[in-house]
Amino acid sequence: MSSRPARARRDAARTRREAARERILGAAERLLRDRPYRELSVEEVMEEAGLSRTIFYRHFDGLPEVVLSLFDTITQGLMAEVVGAPGSGATRRILEAAVDAYAEHGGLLRAVDEAARHDADIETAYRAVVDGFTTVIAGQIEEGMAAGRIRPGNAHELARALNLMNGNYLLETLGRDPGFDRALAVDTLMAVWGPVASAE
Repeated sequence: MSSRPARARRDAARTRREAARERILGAAERLLRDRPYRELSVEEVMEEAGLSRTIFYRHFDGLPEVVLSLFDTITQGLMAEVVGAPGSGATRRILEAAVDAYAEHGGLLRAVDEAARHDADIETAYRAVVDGFTTVIAGQIEEGMAAGRIRPGNAHELARALNLMNGNYLLETLGRDPGFDRALAVDTLMAVWGPVASAE
């Protein structure tokens, strides 16, 4: 009988911790829409979140961990699109998902790109994500080559070039201007991805 109130208190405490963590993450992403990562501070994040500075360190070791947590959420969603999108029209669906992600989280993705140049942990995570996307896309390109739908070549380098081009293009368009025409961005990328897309 006495365990029910204790369990209820633990559940309430866990809910408060999770809510505080989400507030911190949301505040960081909101701030990154308007400023570069190098100008972000724990104090500003916590002021935006409406929480005390000490609460920050109950959840994160520092700002890089906050940025990586946000980045992980976005990239998991994109990877699910890439892995789950075989078949006719797959390339367009993947590119639409990427365009939407950059339109909605461009500030954060710019911050990760910037921070990767100065922070070894963020660079490692960023490279792992880029390499993961390259590996998956390369596998899909290899399948197209084996079936004769894509001209033979180095699938890994083709996938790497396409992914790097996507990232840079989207950072410079939707990453800087979330109101950029999404359909135009997708059509532009589809024109570059032509040989891969036409092989579906």
